[in-house]
Amino acid sequence: MLLTLAFLWLSVFWAQCEKVSPKPGLKLFREDYKSVQETCIAVGFVKNSCRNGTKIGIAFDARLGKGIRNLATKGRVVFDIVNLNQGSGYDASTGVFTVPSGGIYVFEWTIIAWEGLYALTALAVNDQFKSWSYCLAGKSNNWRSCSKLSILKLHKRDKVWIAVFNGPADIHHHYTSFSGFEL
Repeated sequence: MLLTLAFLWLSVFWAQCEKVSPKPGLKLFREDYKSVQETCIAVGFVKNSCRNGTKIGIAFDARLGKGIRNLATKGRVVFDIVNLNQGSGYDASTGVFTVPSGGIYVFEWTIIAWEGLYALTALAVNDQFKSWSYCLAGKSNNWRSCSKLSILKLHKRDKVWIAVFNGPADIHHHYTSFSGFEL
């Protein structure tokens, strides 16, 4: 009986020692995660930001500090108050965004035309108009707000700005802005 009791006790003891946790170990988890991550990258679900640790997002946001009156055709609108300039592509002294790296970019600009006047502006890339905004307050006693969004494929060192495509333009500074970012 004592021998049976000792055998039973040892059997229970050994059974407890051989139990393995149903949870995977850290090494197994890392291997599974790496496999899933590589699969997602291969099919395009996630961007592999680890390949180029030096890449930063490119974005800018600027607004007009003072009103502009009678800006002639091809005149450049200089948005001189910069709220954001990630990647240092926007120059507030010239109003020109120089593309730091090629890719797909999104630009948006909002123009406020003076009461009863107009501001016909365009997104210029390397001296060529690519997108237009027709902002006409007409005979009203109100200012007219006009916004435009454009998406372009650009190359490194391309120059982008807002210009007048048919002047003169009269632009009020309140709520007038220009922004862009790389997709």
